[in-house]
Amino acid sequence: MKVGDVLELQVDAIDERGQGIAAAEDTADPRSVLIPGLFPGERGEVRIEALSRHTPRAHARLRSVLDPSPARRELPCPRHEDYPPHGPTPLPDRPRPACGGCPLMAIEIDAQREAKRAWVAREFNLELDTLIGAEEFGYRWSSKRVVWGRAGRLILGSRVAGRQKRDRVADMRGCLVDHPLISAAFDALEDRGNALAIAPWTERGGEVRGDLRYIWAKTNGVAVILTLITGEPSSRAADELGPALVEAGVVAGVAHSVQSGAGNVIRGEATRMVAGVDHIAFALAGVELRVGPQGFLQPNPRVAALAYAELVGPDAGEPSGLACDLYAGAGVTTALLRERFAEVVPCESYPESAAALGVAPQTAEQFCREWLEAGREPPALIVANPPRAGLGEAVCADLLAIGAPRVHLMSCNPATLRADLDRLDPGYELVGLRGYDTLPQTPHLELVAWLRRRSL
Repeated sequence: MKVGDVLELQVDAIDERGQGIAAAEDTADPRSVLIPGLFPGERGEVRIEALSRHTPRAHARLRSVLDPSPARRELPCPRHEDYPPHGPTPLPDRPRPACGGCPLMAIEIDAQREAKRAWVAREFNLELDTLIGAEEFGYRWSSKRVVWGRAGRLILGSRVAGRQKRDRVADMRGCLVDHPLISAAFDALEDRGNALAIAPWTERGGEVRGDLRYIWAKTNGVAVILTLITGEPSSRAADELGPALVEAGVVAGVAHSVQSGAGNVIRGEATRMVAGVDHIAFALAGVELRVGPQGFLQPNPRVAALAYAELVGPDAGEPSGLACDLYAGAGVTTALLRERFAEVVPCESYPESAAALGVAPQTAEQFCREWLEAGREPPALIVANPPRAGLGEAVCADLLAIGAPRVHLMSCNPATLRADLDRLDPGYELVGLRGYDTLPQTPHLELVAWLRRRSL
């Protein structure tokens, strides 16, 4: 196999990026071929674009679909990278590149979920009891944008791969997965920012200039709050654009934060309110919450609420006992646990969220170490919702040493969940696993695993 070869291949599964995986078994160099835009059961003509040096894989570009899936549909979003106007020419008056954030959008939602279920089973030997979802569009209640373009011609979008600097950010105006209120807020911000000639922040050749760098929007379904993240503390975007948006009734509140570091980290420091309210209030799984500009909010709260409720679960130990909530976040699971347990001890490392829970910021590693050093009895239940990196070796070792009868895990990464389950296997058996389609159109899944301590 070599770059430039044109092959006819059939896709059997997707990978973690939503790319089709085909086996090139009829060549002298058998490899797994990754093909964006081709889905399980489909056959297509592809061109080999690159060969991996370290793994038996190749990367291909889809030339044509020869045998489409019955689930294939016309793309509903004109910003999608495979939408016809993004072939030889971009959309009128909007620069390239197109958005690649919804790699599964070309097939119906039921087929998307089946592909995800099969991917988790094939790659990680994790068989889901069921996969739960809700609406496929307008579900995202927390969303971020990278600011690009030039003064008077801002582009709000997301970073994409590309060697040319003009290809760094895809235009996401009118995104279908954002809540309509968030989409309207982004549109209004872009329009008013252009009218004020707000300049985007840029870093080229070590030279930093401009103003507005990122935007973070949250909604409760009624109102929107924004965080304007700039490259420097002095900002026309914060001083003029933020108050104008609140005064016009576009958003309820605007905060200003500074991120001057190199790289693509969006979250800024030194947040201050520039206009309007400093939080939104809403109910998640029946729990009343207040979330500030940089507080944690699940992007899809409706489906996340189902996952949170089942993470605590009806079979969660004796209600009169003690429970621990690691990576407690906004405190939803802490509140749900307090409905069932006499004492609940939360652990959270983000200062804003920890303060809302009434505890000092603390990592899970620190929490577990202190628990063991204090010689405390094991709680009836430990709930943990770690970031994508998972629990890791140290926390898993401590959980084995603490020895709670039940451990319930929520994970956004099946690879690290698989690794954590293997680490916990000496002391715990998996008794249930459920998936939640929190980000339709993407390969992302949330997983909830229920573990029971093995008999000694």
